[in-house]
Amino acid sequence: MLYFTRMGVLLPSERKTRKGRFFLAIVYSLLALGGLTMVYPFLVMIAASFSGPYDYHRHSPMVRALWDDADRFMRSISAYFPRFPREVFPDAPAAWGSWLTVARDAEGVRRFAAEWMEPARTNEATFLEWKSRAEAFRARTLAHDINYTTCAYDPRDVAPFVESQATLDEINRTWPVRYRSFFDISFTAESKIPLGHASWKPPRGDPKYEMWLKFKDSYRQRMVEDGDYICRTLPFPLVGTNDAAEVRAALAVQFVTHGRRDFWRGATANYRLVGQYLFLRGRAFGNTVLLVLLTILAHLTVNPLAAYALSRFRLRGTEQILLFLLATMAFPAAVTAIPGFLLVRDLGLLNTLAALVLPTVASGMSIFILKGFFDALPRELYEAAAIDGAGEWTIFRRITLPMTTPILAVNALNSFIAAYNSWEWAFLVCQNESNWTLAVWMYQMSQQMGGQPWCVMAGFVLVSIPTAVVFLACQKVILRGIVLPSMK
Repeated sequence: MLYFTRMGVLLPSERKTRKGRFFLAIVYSLLALGGLTMVYPFLVMIAASFSGPYDYHRHSPMVRALWDDADRFMRSISAYFPRFPREVFPDAPAAWGSWLTVARDAEGVRRFAAEWMEPARTNEATFLEWKSRAEAFRARTLAHDINYTTCAYDPRDVAPFVESQATLDEINRTWPVRYRSFFDISFTAESKIPLGHASWKPPRGDPKYEMWLKFKDSYRQRMVEDGDYICRTLPFPLVGTNDAAEVRAALAVQFVTHGRRDFWRGATANYRLVGQYLFLRGRAFGNTVLLVLLTILAHLTVNPLAAYALSRFRLRGTEQILLFLLATMAFPAAVTAIPGFLLVRDLGLLNTLAALVLPTVASGMSIFILKGFFDALPRELYEAAAIDGAGEWTIFRRITLPMTTPILAVNALNSFIAAYNSWEWAFLVCQNESNWTLAVWMYQMSQQMGGQPWCVMAGFVLVSIPTAVVFLACQKVILRGIVLPSMK
């Protein structure tokens, strides 16, 4: 007969003593510390997914710009300049150079915002005067020769814009470099053109340069459509004798007028790009869903049948079979990858879904655990079922499986995690991109967008959501699966 005995570490009478309370306080403190070490990195990852070049390197669990207007104002300025614009704010702290340095000076940022943003917010006459200057700067930006403009462009805007202008085949025919996707395109070289060099002339007939001009002009057109006062495309040279005041006014009025809208656009831009990269290209999402479903189905079919046979029929050499199954766990995946690849290749399964599912069907650990649990089931149940005329398949399906639901749930969760997160094996046996899963594309994204780690963090957050949802939905069953093996 099965029973489960709950035995506390402390007796009820000991809990109220000084030593007992001290012991419990230590235990709960350690549990809270352990929970914090798990939650804190995840919060840092979420905060980083809403950040950008200005505040990513803080590695903070919170986005300060959510409640700090001064920090949000500086983040707004960073969208238009690759470095702190010393030519616009000559009186700023001398140490301010890169945005990393500026972001670390919280007190300096507050003083800076109080001087250059608060007057436009609190004084209506000042706001109207600065708005007039901002409108003059906008007019100068629109009238300036597009060839002689600088652009602190956002790399996240390149792929959607180029895709709206031409097909990838057209790009590859007319440009000197061939691209596999729009996300490979970059305007890094064009953004560093030495406009101030006396010998530089705009190249004529260069299709990529013409696309660069259209891309820069798209920022100006968006400025007009949104009613903004400044955009990422700026005249060169930016400031002259009296131009710095116009630029400062444009930055302040833009923030006062559209600061929150611009902040949320920038904060969610990472997720928009990741959504396009992971879910709107190829069949990654469908491949992942199909792989997970087939893996779980196969895992919950083969392993229970194998464990039931070893437990029910007392086969000769059962101990040797179990030893062999446990020995398979002694070898890391990197060791078995080469023979596994050769086997899949010889069977002609490369670039197929079967190559992803079949090698993971049988699990030595799952069979070992299930056999142990089947051995603990009372034999009287099987004898009574046999007397009633139940066949072996009926006994397995109607008696054994319902009593092992928690264990099967844990095995299903483990197979889900393994199938969902596996990218090395999928990348090895499926060279065709049409068969790649979300995990493979996430790996590709982490390599391709290494210079934009805030986008990579957004990708990690998105791909971790299914695992978190499944775990939260099944946590009660999972806990039962952990507790039941200790029943005797």
